[in-house]
Amino acid sequence: MKRLLLTLALAALLVGAADAVTVVDTLPANNQANLTAEAGQTFTTSSLGGATTLASIEIEGPQGPANNMILTYALALYADGDQDHATWDPGALLGTSQLDTVVVGGATLTSFNFSGVSLADNTVYAFKYVDTGGSAVNFARMGLTNANAISDGTLFSAGGQVFGDAFDTAMRITTVPEPGSLAAFGLGVLAMFVRRGRRS
Repeated sequence: MKRLLLTLALAALLVGAADAVTVVDTLPANNQANLTAEAGQTFTTSSLGGATTLASIEIEGPQGPANNMILTYALALYADGDQDHATWDPGALLGTSQLDTVVVGGATLTSFNFSGVSLADNTVYAFKYVDTGGSAVNFARMGLTNANAISDGTLFSAGGQVFGDAFDTAMRITTVPEPGSLAAFGLGVLAMFVRRGRRS
């Protein structure tokens, strides 16, 4: 029993990619679009369980090249202001991913990684493409899907729905358990062993 608890404690301290939960997955892309003037996407979480820390938003590039352009931008994530996925209302900024380079064409998958951003159950969020200064970019090109489109998210450009609810960004959104809670569990079990060792 002691060995089992010790193993569980160590496992809790070593949370990895195996603990990741896919919140949204609309991959693969079957279309593409050029969007301008504050391009973005809304999505809605379901029950996340203990996996509330946003790890990444992966976005598939377009199916074909556009003069072999390379765009560099980040994703800014917001709690949707009116909690309606069908309107463009980015509310409070929750965090911005690291800058990443997206090769336009070739249907590449680009991962925008986040740090210190927590998501809540059954909540609408919005992300938009931003530049190095955090301003919305004037041009974004990405893969889209209508085969795996989500019913509780919408693609936007210039504040309006681009294709109604027909197309969504080809994306995968992943969360992981909050490191602090699992580490606290692991440390608690280890502390129990230390206390028992002192009593013996």
